[in-house]
Amino acid sequence: MQIKRFKHQHNIKKCYQTLEVAEDCEDETLKLAFISQAKRFHPDSGTSEADATKFSEIEAAYREIRKSRVKETEENSTNLPEVEEFDIKHTAPQHRHYLMYNVGIGTPSKRQKLYTIEKAQKAVDNVLEHRLKKLQAEERNTLVGMDKQRAKDIKTRFGMDRLVEDLIQEAMNKGEFKDLPGTGKPLKENTNTRNPYVDFVTYKLNEVLIENGFSPEWIQLSKEIREDIQNLRKRLISARNNVGHLPLNFADESAWKKIVDNFKSETKRINSKIDKYNLLVPILQKQMFHIKLEELAKEALSTPPQKTQTTTKYNSKNVNPDVSTEKDGLFGAIFSIFNNKAPICWDGSRVASISDCKLVPLPDIKTPTFFKGLNCEITSGET
Repeated sequence: MQIKRFKHQHNIKKCYQTLEVAEDCEDETLKLAFISQAKRFHPDSGTSEADATKFSEIEAAYREIRKSRVKETEENSTNLPEVEEFDIKHTAPQHRHYLMYNVGIGTPSKRQKLYTIEKAQKAVDNVLEHRLKKLQAEERNTLVGMDKQRAKDIKTRFGMDRLVEDLIQEAMNKGEFKDLPGTGKPLKENTNTRNPYVDFVTYKLNEVLIENGFSPEWIQLSKEIREDIQNLRKRLISARNNVGHLPLNFADESAWKKIVDNFKSETKRINSKIDKYNLLVPILQKQMFHIKLEELAKEALSTPPQKTQTTTKYNSKNVNPDVSTEKDGLFGAIFSIFNNKAPICWDGSRVASISDCKLVPLPDIKTPTFFKGLNCEITSGET
């Protein structure tokens, strides 16, 4: 038995040496020593001294010492003398003398007066105590009281946030927020127009700016771009009236190409605005594509012209003496101009343009009364 006790004491000494503390140290010192050693040798600490074997030895030593100390405490408690306990836990105090108005001594009327005075005094004391508790509660909710209570409970990251929160709470306790307009009512907010990806502060700042007549730069650019594109379409449609119906002949096609080339600088200016707008717009779905002048020109060219006035003058010095034989070719050439078909020359053959026809002499016609219904003027050879 003594050998076992000696071995146990020897093991306890080795445990104290492992934790590097004295044998008569307090429990708190022992605990701090164990925590310090565990931080040094824990395998997950990431330090150069990390050792799983050493950590397990430290843990086993600490557990063994704690177990030994608990056992010693239990043995010491069993050696204490037993205290005799009485069966009667409570004895009623024998101080009551009267069943009614048990205050003081004397006649019942005298004791009644004393009872009334004592009851009033108790009421006054209760009122004073209630007021003191109320003042103490208000003092605890003030800035100084809250600092005392929450000195170690800092939940905010920045001191300014905490100061603002304290000031708000103090003002609420004083009742400064009771008469605010719209208290207890939901905020007026149009959730249909709000972007869910924009935080609440940015949204409210933009709302204030809009109410005061301000708008972001990308909104102004969007409006300008739409107006410029609409203006460009109108100008192209207006220029479309200067050429004839489709298909265009060689002269109209060259004229239309020159008109389209004149709008290239305007298209480049609008596309540069679109590039700037795409860099500023905060929403990906709001970005725009470059406009293509060829597509706008094709769209304008597909619309028929509003007014078509074609005035053709034929000046020929040589007049054909035989009108009856060439009448079909002459009328075919004139009507082909209005029907947008390939012109028919005087001899009945179709050509690319009226200028390719070979002029033949016409008979002497003094007045063009026969051609009054047409938008062309035929003059005789003798002018």
